[in-house]
Amino acid sequence: MESTVNKFFTPQRQSKIAIGIILIKFVKTTIRAMWPLVLSFVIGRNNDQITSIIGYIVIGFAVFNLLGSVLTYFRFYFHIEEGAFLIDKGVLKRSKTNIPFERIQSINFKQNLLHQMFGVVSLEVDTAGAKKSELTIDALDKEDAEELRNYILKEKAQIIAPETEEERVSTEFLEEESGETILHLSVSDLFKVGVSQNHLKSMGLLFAFVFSTLNEITEDIPELIADQVSEYDNVIINTGWIMFLASVIIVGVISFMYSLVSTVLSNYELKLSLHQNGLKLVKGLLNREEISVSKKKIQIISWSDNPIRMLFKMFTVKIEQASSTETDQLKSKIKVPGSYQAQIDSIAKTIFPQEYYRPEEKNKVSKLLKYRLFIFLGLFPTLIGGVISYFYIDWQALYFLIWGVAIWLVVSLYYRKRSFEVNDELLKNNRGTFGHIHELIQLYKVQSVEIKQSWYQRRKKIATIVLSTAAGSVKIPFLDLDQAEVLENFILYRIESDPREWM
Repeated sequence: MESTVNKFFTPQRQSKIAIGIILIKFVKTTIRAMWPLVLSFVIGRNNDQITSIIGYIVIGFAVFNLLGSVLTYFRFYFHIEEGAFLIDKGVLKRSKTNIPFERIQSINFKQNLLHQMFGVVSLEVDTAGAKKSELTIDALDKEDAEELRNYILKEKAQIIAPETEEERVSTEFLEEESGETILHLSVSDLFKVGVSQNHLKSMGLLFAFVFSTLNEITEDIPELIADQVSEYDNVIINTGWIMFLASVIIVGVISFMYSLVSTVLSNYELKLSLHQNGLKLVKGLLNREEISVSKKKIQIISWSDNPIRMLFKMFTVKIEQASSTETDQLKSKIKVPGSYQAQIDSIAKTIFPQEYYRPEEKNKVSKLLKYRLFIFLGLFPTLIGGVISYFYIDWQALYFLIWGVAIWLVVSLYYRKRSFEVNDELLKNNRGTFGHIHELIQLYKVQSVEIKQSWYQRRKKIATIVLSTAAGSVKIPFLDLDQAEVLENFILYRIESDPREWM
């Protein structure tokens, strides 16, 4: 290993492909900054003087981007020195960064289409306490990047002095190709994931865009529709409803296709592999990602479904690892769609002790949770809406009762799924309304246990318990106060009596 990484002990430049990668970054930044100019160009497109000025500005930015990308490439150096990763960069303002190996959380690879064409990767170094990747090398030969990562992680393992011989002779993610693949999304799985995506958000945005666009194209659309169907004298035509239905159909088709295409692109050839000390996720077509996480640092495993995925018996798995309180939590999560229960079991049994991963007795929360949710979401809106509407629509205001009945059914469904299971090693939090959400946490990794009470909860002698970890928190609401205190004491005992370390 030492002989193959000697070149990294002297300052190195990135691959020449980095010039193109940096240029693309500059162009994206320029486009985001110049959109007001583009808007001005569209508004004043009939003014030759404005067009010429904007054209010169665009050319100026293009020249600046090209020069900037070249200079950035030639002024960026990296190397290894005395157990640390050093970066020297900057054009007008120089900066030097020293990252000790022991501070490095993970080293991940990313590839866009240009990376893949030239066999290079973008290398990202994450450290504890950083809001984003502390170091990014835009383009590095893939073999060199793998050698560099393996060397750093091996040196880190020796620096932190592992307790067992097994940990001492192996790095966190060495010999990754020998890992067992437990999840590989097939074409049919990708289609199922795309179909079961949440289309409501994209549909809302697209509906507003499509409807306003149709209106902007011509103000004569209703008349055109009426002319086309005027021969059907016996048919009553409401052109407004026709436009609305047409917009809904267009938006629905576009949203479905967008979800399907984006799912295929982002999760193409997704593979999740189990390794001796962690997990490795590789996915993507145009933008290829390779992410590794250490088993010891994984805090929470959760899996969820929705009504459509329930038909496919599929779940979306989230694996959350330890991170600093300042760290962007999104950086510490691995999201794996299209997982089946057998694959979830394989992940959980690899991360947690197998003998403790088993069904336990379900503990329910207080029924006061159901009643309180119904009062605020169902009863009050029904009464207030019904009384106000009575003065305008008379007894038709009774239709508001439908809302109250619907909310009661939804709240009852939520309460039925609200429970938790616990044993000496694990706590499983169960919730959901139209789908299911399960959160699994190892007790000895809990950093703090907090009992919270509102004025209402104090009066009813109930409480909400919050378990905080380095990756986020798990909340169990509306427990009887005695039950919450027993659970708190039990978890604190497990934390204090367990000799294992997770960092």
